[in-house]
Amino acid sequence: MSIKQTVFQLNGEDYGMDVVDVSTVEKDLRIRRLADSPINYSIDSAKKLKNVKGKVTLRGEEMPVYSLRRKFGFEEKMVDEETRYLIANVKGKTVAIEVDLVKGISDVGASDIYEVPTIIKNKKTSYVKSLANINDNLVIILDGNGILDEEELKALEDYIIN
Repeated sequence: MSIKQTVFQLNGEDYGMDVVDVSTVEKDLRIRRLADSPINYSIDSAKKLKNVKGKVTLRGEEMPVYSLRRKFGFEEKMVDEETRYLIANVKGKTVAIEVDLVKGISDVGASDIYEVPTIIKNKKTSYVKSLANINDNLVIILDGNGILDEEELKALEDYIIN
């Protein structure tokens, strides 16, 4: 049995998300930037929204644009021709996840999927689901439902409503 993964890159490293969690891949989204004004958000909410680049409307649905680069502590990168947005279901919410590039969809056999080493597992890395060997490359498989913690999810809901 194989599992289909949407394989993408961030900062030169390969990552994957289950295709079941990714509805589409988009390019050239018009992002409405997150206002930094303390009038709009409490300081506490602003900290929880630090990984959010703004919001977009896609096919009539408004959704936040989430930066995995920020979450993982990578340096900011300008949007370029290869930048893509994974439109993903994260804990029942639609989120546009910005990635450096999408490599494609890969079938991963069960024998090529490995447990995350205990040295990597902790509360802050709960989004790492497993590791995979795809075409002799190490791919970190992310759990879409683990990317946002409960505080981020609540702050996002408030942001989209406002």
